[in-house]
Amino acid sequence: MGALISSLAVIVALLGGMGWFARRRQPILSLTFEPEQPWCRRVGRHDGDTGVPDALWVRIAVENHGKSPAYGCIGRLVGLNTDEALRSDIDPVQLRWAGVPRSRSFEPVDIRPGQREYLNVAYRPSGGHWVIDTFDDDDFEPGFPIRLPADQRHVLTVALFTDNAHTRSIGLRIEEGTNGPRLSREP
Repeated sequence: MGALISSLAVIVALLGGMGWFARRRQPILSLTFEPEQPWCRRVGRHDGDTGVPDALWVRIAVENHGKSPAYGCIGRLVGLNTDEALRSDIDPVQLRWAGVPRSRSFEPVDIRPGQREYLNVAYRPSGGHWVIDTFDDDDFEPGFPIRLPADQRHVLTVALFTDNAHTRSIGLRIEEGTNGPRLSREP
């Protein structure tokens, strides 16, 4: 009996040392997009005199379906195609988390099991160009245009990086339709 218990203890120690138990409890993240609320949010003017939308925000949802928190989540734009051509002039840039003060919107976020957060990708002021929602500090010089012409088709690839889960990515297609912007997930 003692030999059996010793053998089981060795097996458990080996499995634990190889990370088998940790892998069964790690976060499982999904990135989703649908061309409707809350992924697409129309924001009205703040002056209170009109209900006309001022801008259209496009966001992706990040949800943890695992059994442990995902630590240090950061979203980045990692690729951009315009009219089917890869844009080599675009460097990866960090994106802003929704639902937190602007002063903290670039800080890494921890996402608990069952929790959903939104990552702002781009916005379009009424009648304007699309704007990648990244740093807007005076000392930030991206070295490339963060405004995207509204009359062209763009596919933005967003990746989510974390301290303890696999990197996930999603593609968003933005193009002009007959009745305004047409938004979809890129397969």
